[in-house]
Amino acid sequence: MSRAFCLLSVLLLSAGFAAAQVGGTSRQISGQVRVDGRPGPQGIQVLLDRSRGRDSSFAGGSGEFGNIMTDAQGKFVFEHFDDDSRFGDGKIYVVSIRFPGYRSAHQIVDLTANPRGYVNFDLQRDTSRDAPNIPDEGPGGAISARQPSSPEAQTALGKGEELLLQKGDAKGSIEYFKKAVKLDPQFVPGYLLLATAYLQTGSYPEAQSVFEKASKVDPANAIALIGIGAALNEQQKWEEAQKPLLKGLALKPDSAEGHYEAGRGLYALGRWQEAQLHAIKAIELNKSYPGPHVLMGNIYLRNRNANSALDEYREYLKLDPQGDQAAEVKKMVGRIEKALGER
Repeated sequence: MSRAFCLLSVLLLSAGFAAAQVGGTSRQISGQVRVDGRPGPQGIQVLLDRSRGRDSSFAGGSGEFGNIMTDAQGKFVFEHFDDDSRFGDGKIYVVSIRFPGYRSAHQIVDLTANPRGYVNFDLQRDTSRDAPNIPDEGPGGAISARQPSSPEAQTALGKGEELLLQKGDAKGSIEYFKKAVKLDPQFVPGYLLLATAYLQTGSYPEAQSVFEKASKVDPANAIALIGIGAALNEQQKWEEAQKPLLKGLALKPDSAEGHYEAGRGLYALGRWQEAQLHAIKAIELNKSYPGPHVLMGNIYLRNRNANSALDEYREYLKLDPQGDQAAEVKKMVGRIEKALGER
């Protein structure tokens, strides 16, 4: 999974989304998200919550039991979530989807008869974003944080999102995001998307600068802080990256991206024992996030645990076979397999 996509929205897993207790029922909810009839891109936010009943009405998810992102094929899976019955019968859940520029959607999943559930989503463009954004309290009220302040900025944002998220044209999206934030300098999501596009193109100093601008507008924005750290890591400014990363994790301690970036920086600084804690946490929060498995594999090798390292490397290749690190990881797997076979 691309690091940049993980920075598009808050990557959280609630404290309740943890490994099942020994002897508990193993539950799983998986699904597919499509955008405009096609398999969705990676980076679509998927939340899992307890449903208070079979009523299909739903006010919006908080990610009580999980907050993850779709993979490159638009797929997702939740596993090992709590099955107590403090709320209703404890076996009815709701999966909700959020993706910028598209209507939010949700579905009820009843696991009463079967511990496994599957859902399909087909997201539709939210055409209301093309209209001027008038707050509930009237034109004099505060502008929504989810929309730029003018129709022209909204149009630029929509075009940038289309290029970056649907067509994979990060370079082409940059001019539109720059226009959106120029027209509305207080629109933080515009900065985050612009910085993401810079990350995708390898323009790391530019990404850092834009994330810093977002952080100045909203100092409590964890995504911006973690983004600063990620951009610094890409420039191998490991020590400098730790401050914004740890500050971001203080605001969002269940950010798998934040833990991964903190961990890989600490590993590069030779502090692999500290890095291990972050790698373990990142995997605990999101097992389908490829990067932390490579980091954990490297740490296992430092601990002279080749078998466990091999498991982590293989998991990475399973999750992201064409990823940025795939070629090197395949070489490492071959070396370890050869070494273990000679013993």
